[in-house]
Amino acid sequence: MQKVKKVFLFSPWFMGVLFILFALAMAFATFFENDYGAQVARILVYESKWFELIMLLLVINFIGQIFYFKLYHRKKLTILIFHLALVMMIIGAGMTRYLGFEGTIHIREGQEQNICKSKENYVKVNVLNTQEKLLFSDDQKMMVTHVKSDRYKNSFLVEEKKYRLEFKKHIPNVTETLIDVENGKPSVALIISNKMMERESVLLSEGDIKNVKGIIIGFGKMESADVNITYQNNSFQIQSDHGIQRASMGVSNSKDAPNKNTMSLERMKLYEIENLSIVAQNFTTSGEIQPIQMNYNIQLTNKSVLVFELSDDVKSTDLYVWTGEGIPHEAIYITDKYIFKLSYAPKEIELPFKIKLEDFILDRYPGSSSPSSYKSKVVLIDDQNNIKKPYSIYMNHILKYKGWRFYQSSYDQDEKGTTLSVNKDFWGMAITYTGYFLLFLFIILSVLNKNSNFRKVGKNYFSSKAGKMLVMLLMLVGASFLAQAQNQKLVVNKETANQFGKVLVQDQKGRTEPVYTLSHDILRKVSRSVEYNGYNPMQVFLGFYFDFENWQNEALIKVSNKQLKRILGIAGNHAAFSDIVNLKDNTYKLKPYLDAAYSKPSGARNKFDKEIIKVDERINICYMIHIGEFMKIFPVHDPNNKWYSPKDAYQFAKNADDSLYLKNIMILNHQTILNDENNKSGEYLNSIINYQRKFAQYDLPSESKINAEIFYYKSKIYERLFPYYTALGFILLVILIFEIVAQKKNFRKTLIIFKVLLIIGFLFHTLGLAIRWYVSGHAPMSNGYESMIFISWVTILAGFIFSKRSALVLAATSVLGGFTLMVAHLSFMDPEITNLVPVLQSYWLTLHVSVITSSYGFLGLGAILAIIVLILYSLISVGNKSSIHSTIEELTIINYKSLTIGLYLLTIGTFLGAIWANESWGRYWGWDPKETWSLITIIVYSFIIHSRMIPGLKGYYSFNLMALFGFSSVLMTYFGVNYYLTGLHSYAGGDSIPVPNFVYLSVVLIVTLSLFAHWKKKIIVKEH
Repeated sequence: MQKVKKVFLFSPWFMGVLFILFALAMAFATFFENDYGAQVARILVYESKWFELIMLLLVINFIGQIFYFKLYHRKKLTILIFHLALVMMIIGAGMTRYLGFEGTIHIREGQEQNICKSKENYVKVNVLNTQEKLLFSDDQKMMVTHVKSDRYKNSFLVEEKKYRLEFKKHIPNVTETLIDVENGKPSVALIISNKMMERESVLLSEGDIKNVKGIIIGFGKMESADVNITYQNNSFQIQSDHGIQRASMGVSNSKDAPNKNTMSLERMKLYEIENLSIVAQNFTTSGEIQPIQMNYNIQLTNKSVLVFELSDDVKSTDLYVWTGEGIPHEAIYITDKYIFKLSYAPKEIELPFKIKLEDFILDRYPGSSSPSSYKSKVVLIDDQNNIKKPYSIYMNHILKYKGWRFYQSSYDQDEKGTTLSVNKDFWGMAITYTGYFLLFLFIILSVLNKNSNFRKVGKNYFSSKAGKMLVMLLMLVGASFLAQAQNQKLVVNKETANQFGKVLVQDQKGRTEPVYTLSHDILRKVSRSVEYNGYNPMQVFLGFYFDFENWQNEALIKVSNKQLKRILGIAGNHAAFSDIVNLKDNTYKLKPYLDAAYSKPSGARNKFDKEIIKVDERINICYMIHIGEFMKIFPVHDPNNKWYSPKDAYQFAKNADDSLYLKNIMILNHQTILNDENNKSGEYLNSIINYQRKFAQYDLPSESKINAEIFYYKSKIYERLFPYYTALGFILLVILIFEIVAQKKNFRKTLIIFKVLLIIGFLFHTLGLAIRWYVSGHAPMSNGYESMIFISWVTILAGFIFSKRSALVLAATSVLGGFTLMVAHLSFMDPEITNLVPVLQSYWLTLHVSVITSSYGFLGLGAILAIIVLILYSLISVGNKSSIHSTIEELTIINYKSLTIGLYLLTIGTFLGAIWANESWGRYWGWDPKETWSLITIIVYSFIIHSRMIPGLKGYYSFNLMALFGFSSVLMTYFGVNYYLTGLHSYAGGDSIPVPNFVYLSVVLIVTLSLFAHWKKKIIVKEH
């Protein structure tokens, strides 16, 4: 029996099962989070006992394998380090979960603060006697969501009398109602409005106090209240030191009571206090305020109620704890002896020192509201140790003291206060970082160690006589993841247009760039192309700017929806501005459809609604070019370094000469363009450039950087490379497969030619990355487009690395590299060069993103090699069996090494990201969907790499099939999270983009190929 337990608990098979369960649980959790919120995902999965049990069993399995397989021997040292690393990381996560603290601290300028609040909410119960002496206090962490909530039961003694407190239910989206109950309290329902005619219903019971429109209203004699409602001598009174005037409802300008501080509260009377008008709607001497749940489609209240039952041996009563912004999170129950106070809020922690905010500084990108950085200049004050230390806290620059860590998190709207994240997690960090170190050490040793699987892998590693049923299952699971002008228009000649393109402009997001770049991005958004009828972007842009009357008739606004085309009466895929807008009679064909689209919630909009909104945006862009909103080319004296267009800039000039220049320079330039006077136009443009250099209040891009940026956009390197790569790869692939099947070996010179052609393409690819890095000032890895072109670069590089083993690898990576670049230029990708948000302004961006995206190149290579293997299986016959088998063996070994390198890079990149997160936000793991899916992908490929140890999964076909369908986890990590799920790393914030039709076709073809290859293998090839 003991032996059976040993085999079961410590076996690779059981590890595989745990890996699958672990990955599936996390995958489902990310979808829960997207649909219901992060709290639901945490309570259902991440912080559940069964999820922790899986991790505990993994620890037991890893430790057991150390002894079961005797990994402590010197030759197995590398594997031992790997197992210890995983054990340490899971233990570290547990220490963080149960011993670590995470919260926030809010400080206003000039103030000191030593109280921080926990991230989690706690149920806190205090019991006081009638003299308000504390008799009992307790707090317990509790998570509440509208889907599921933690259980809460608490028994306690108060002066030897036992009480029980139990959480009964959570009622979301509630509003208040006042009802008469036995043993209730005097209560009142008020309607309060201000001079802006904003009305609010307010319910108060005796002892309540609320903030309404900035006025504090209480029930009872409360010194802190601006208005007091009282019940005395069988009557309700209203009192205010600000004075009260009473009027009868419905009687205009009639005051039936003079200005007093106290008067009786009556129905159908209007009480005016300061800027508020108060009407008593209802009141009762024995009432209770109870919650009523509202329909989400009718009213969204943003309030919820937690219902607790307080009981003793005699009776029980319900306590309602309200939660939501602007309402007190406390329920009070008073007996003849005790006062029970129940709250649900973050726990307050007193720090052993104080932090004073001297100044909060927010820097913005020139001419925009987008923050480039923000920091808090603080002073750490430790009176006990006589320490007073100034420090600046900003993104990726944290304050550490006595185990506490403070991070810049957010700031107040008035920019006079800051919110810092607070973290204390010494043991969790120490153990987890030790695990990270051991994992990195394992990766290094496995590459250097001659006895490691990476170095020793051979064809015997995939020998198997089983795996038929699991192959079919894997396929099913993997598949589941997955125009001419009518009038004579002004056309600026290319030389003048290109010269104008060198003038700098501030875009809408605060980036200072050449006008050529702006025109390129605008034309791409409007027309979904970067040229129009042979005209470059600058010619189109200047045409709309200088000659809108004629250019509005040019059909360059992209329209994709067939229904919309019929409405507009156009036959092609592009409409003219004048097809949609008539400026003479001010009519807009899209207006009724646009109003209908915007009246719907974003989630309820159909494809037609979304297309209407897109076309409306393109129409607005064209009109903004016409009125000069994009021509912000003149710096003026402005505190935000904002630039202005010619029609506005002259108003801000320092003297009359400058004002005259700004008012007339573009008119003069327009005239020279009309007269085709290139030299004069050049002189005017040079004067604008000189003006920008002279009056700009910040450093402008150098001339070489401007020229490099314009070259980058004109050359269209990546638009030309993706058909280049794809064509070379497919042709080479066909030639090599023909060579294998026909068993001919006379293509050596052809291979050299293709290799040279790919090297040329790769050099241009590298040049494009270098130019983009130079122009943007940061590594080109900050958004979806940039990461895709980098992945493509790494993929081609991987092909060169493994090409010595097989020329098929080079063909595969060429196809994959081209396909990746093609995806980078689909409509949902944005190739625009942008400024970095503050948190990305760190060396960690280059380090983390470059490593993790590099892994996708090697894992993608594995998937392409797997497809080639399946194609070879499909082409196998009795005559070519030996030749194809030899090729399959070679490709599988390369695939194993490629996946291993990809897994190593993915692991390093993921945990470098965890370290970055810890340095930026105070937590190294937060179950963000991107983090979670990266971990899932690590588990998937760990399973694939170790599948040779699991009975039933050995064999070339099984390994390559898993390598192919395992890539679906990479696609989900990259595309699924970035464009379909919400989270810190999401580019689309969960707003789904349409899945391209070729994706469905690809899945069908891959599944068909896999089944056909399995059938041919079964018939022709003997299992080996």
